[in-house]
Amino acid sequence: MDDTLLDIRNLKTYFYLDEGEVRAVDDVTVRIDRGKVLGVVGESGCGKSVLARSIMRIVRPPGRTVDGEIIYHRPTQNGDGGYEEIDLQQLPQDGDVMRRIRGADITMVFQEPMVSFSPVHTVGDQIVEGILLHQEVTKEEAREIAADTLRKVGIPNPEQRVDSYPFNLSGGMRQRAMIAMALSSSPSLLIADEPTTALDVTTQAQILELMASLQRELGMAMMLITHNLGVVAQMAEEIIVMYLGKIVERADTATLFRDPKHPYTQELLKSIPQMRRERQTTRLTAISGTVPPPFIRPPGCPFHPRCPQALPGVCDVQMPQTLEVEEGHSVRCLLYENDANTVATGTGAIERN
Repeated sequence: MDDTLLDIRNLKTYFYLDEGEVRAVDDVTVRIDRGKVLGVVGESGCGKSVLARSIMRIVRPPGRTVDGEIIYHRPTQNGDGGYEEIDLQQLPQDGDVMRRIRGADITMVFQEPMVSFSPVHTVGDQIVEGILLHQEVTKEEAREIAADTLRKVGIPNPEQRVDSYPFNLSGGMRQRAMIAMALSSSPSLLIADEPTTALDVTTQAQILELMASLQRELGMAMMLITHNLGVVAQMAEEIIVMYLGKIVERADTATLFRDPKHPYTQELLKSIPQMRRERQTTRLTAISGTVPPPFIRPPGCPFHPRCPQALPGVCDVQMPQTLEVEEGHSVRCLLYENDANTVATGTGAIERN
């Protein structure tokens, strides 16, 4: 347990709209270890960002976390090398303890820095504000820390850039500044929500290389949220796949790419372009249909309307439970349950006689 940084148990975050109840995060259980990178993948609307906001306790009405635990294993204040358990879900959302943890111990890089930064304050002022809130330093010292952090993330002339407004910076520079803000207090966990959105491929590669090197240098844990499986293959040690608010598969990166179990994971992997010497003559595989509206959930397995391996009368009726198919590899799929009358394989299901 000393390796555990964050232990999320049966977390449920719902939104109550006029159209109905949206189960954005529905009974999610996952553990994040110290110094490790956890990848969270899935299509848009699968609950990845709401999971991150639930951890940060920044979900606003009409949404709220209705059940579950978020156990943060924080080093004890007396310096004896031990850890104390704090259930973030039990803390007041805007209370002093949660505000000290949010932005210092657990920080977040949001999807679009142009929207996340205040356009009327300089980048330096916004970084300095967080430093002053979480560290006992003077304003001059905070400015020096801000400039040093900007230098660390690869921004040239940080002493001048600290006085720039967000609109003075390019997209890549803004994203680097957002990472600098998140790292300014040396967090234990960095949540990166689509950190390369709207960036060109070259800048994406630079940002990912920067985050990987900083993660190794600082020894922090990272939760990397993306719909790009190529990104998590490069950076994450473990991956969870989400669909309609639920974790449908969890495994270490090598196992997930070598032997995906859930049909949704298999279809996602088939859609990745591959580098080949010969000319590509076939179209890329696309998952049929779209993610259904979250307030109109299909009965049974949420993925069955789009699943090429769905069993009529089974998948559209029964809700699958999470099963451990091998050590460290779990899947939520009826193809792997004994009472589903099937033998599971890597590419499909074969009926028993």
